[in-house]
Amino acid sequence: MSEAFPSVVLFLGDETVGRKRAVEELVAAVFDGTPSSFNHAVFTAADGAERAVEVAKTVPMMANHRVVVVREMEAAPIELLDDLLNYAKRPNPTTVLILSGTKNAPASGGVDRARRLEAAIKKVGRVERFKTADQDPRRFAANMAEEAGMRLAPAAADLVVELVGTDLGRVQTEMNKVIAFAGGEGTISTTDVEAVCSLVAEAVIWDLTDAVVRRDADRALVAAHRMLETGEATHRLMAMIAWQMRQLITIQECMRTRVNPMDVGIRMPRRKLNAAQDALRHRPIDAPRMIDKLAQANGELNRSRAGDRRVFEGLLLGLVAG
Repeated sequence: MSEAFPSVVLFLGDETVGRKRAVEELVAAVFDGTPSSFNHAVFTAADGAERAVEVAKTVPMMANHRVVVVREMEAAPIELLDDLLNYAKRPNPTTVLILSGTKNAPASGGVDRARRLEAAIKKVGRVERFKTADQDPRRFAANMAEEAGMRLAPAAADLVVELVGTDLGRVQTEMNKVIAFAGGEGTISTTDVEAVCSLVAEAVIWDLTDAVVRRDADRALVAAHRMLETGEATHRLMAMIAWQMRQLITIQECMRTRVNPMDVGIRMPRRKLNAAQDALRHRPIDAPRMIDKLAQANGELNRSRAGDRRVFEGLLLGLVAG
């Protein structure tokens, strides 16, 4: 086999977007545009992967290489790990075997077969790890824009992460929408991001935050339940509420200093702006307390055993009670 391709590769990590992309890029490089129908096999470690090693030993059909992919290695049974370890000692030179999973399979019977397999793979191929903690979602979003021939403004990159969160899969999905919305050329602005990432939930989120400002607990909970019932993730709702609250705090400061909110980046329909100013005149926001409540709720969501929904409802009632 050409020295350009390792015989066995192990991709591990909880950052699934980068790991999936690495698999796809390696497969594409091996076949280099040639038909792969007869020489590309994909297995799942816990289901039917017993044939993976047999296929990997097979000579490719009318091609230079064969690619065998085994996914979800974290669930690999003992028998498969033993077979893969034996295979890694003498891999087929015409096959690229790609193993992928969130982590190594656990040890069994006092023997850590997955670690032994990893050590064997390092001798004949390579091991790469993809950790969410090592990724920069802002840079990831900016790279997506660059690949599409566009530029993502720094403030827009911040807003993507604020509205969507740090999960690269979600960032990828929303950025594809933003790129299409922005027309595939030029610079992507915060206006583009807000229009797309907040489009579906914007009206209900506004109802929710307006209800919080007006201290209307019933209306706030009704709006929250409407969002939760559509399948929106609690963390995403938190991010969107935090964004709306930041806007309201900015509007309140503009009212105090007699500055036009549009001059400091606030972009919302005049009707909403007027409604926000009216609510803030009657019920000013205690900004430090609001920020502290949001930060506290975010921490509780990350470690709560009571359930995200309960924490989220508690946050709303706490904000309204202010």
